Amino acid sequence: MFFWALMISFSGSLPIGTLNVSVANLIINQGLFASVQFAAAAILAEVLVVRIALTAVKKLNSFSRFFHIISILIVFLLAFISLRAAFQMQHPGDVLPFTGQWPFVAGFFISILNPLHLPFWMGWTAALRSKEVLQDSAAAYNIYVMAIGTGTALAFFVYGLAGNLLIPVLYTQGNLLNWAMGIALLTMGLFQLYKLH
Repeated sequence: MFFWALMISFSGSLPIGTLNVSVANLIINQGLFASVQFAAAAILAEVLVVRIALTAVKKLNSFSRFFHIISILIVFLLAFISLRAAFQMQHPGDVLPFTGQWPFVAGFFISILNPLHLPFWMGWTAALRSKEVLQDSAAAYNIYVMAIGTGTALAFFVYGLAGNLLIPVLYTQGNLLNWAMGIALLTMGLFQLYKLH
């Protein structure tokens, strides 16, 4: 179970998105400590969402649509900020200034509002339960969320390493990183809006 959850989390965290690009961006602009703070907070938020969802599925269903709408609006706001920065040719580090000032708070806030965590993990949880990989017990749930956190941490580590190589290249190409983040966020927001109907 640990291996399955770790691999699902790792592969699910690899596609480009706000969290992993922010980890790579922070390691370049603010250093390792800020990047680790951001990543740790993002992982904490993800495992909290999954752990709460595992024990309160029925209660969450009544609030899921409201939470989903709020999350989509925030994703569109972040996409707008990134695309506006791309149009104005801003430095990528200036797009979300609070990220550099309070990396732990920013990591937690951005991760907790990620509209993909809940549907992604509820789907995989149902699949793993149906195959009897995940047992219905507190101990199994705790191991499951530890594996999820470990997988996400490994993906962030990959982005941190890649950031040392790729982000300086992107910076030489102007504000390509702003465009990449803005388009990724806009695509994610549109996809989530489509799934809402």
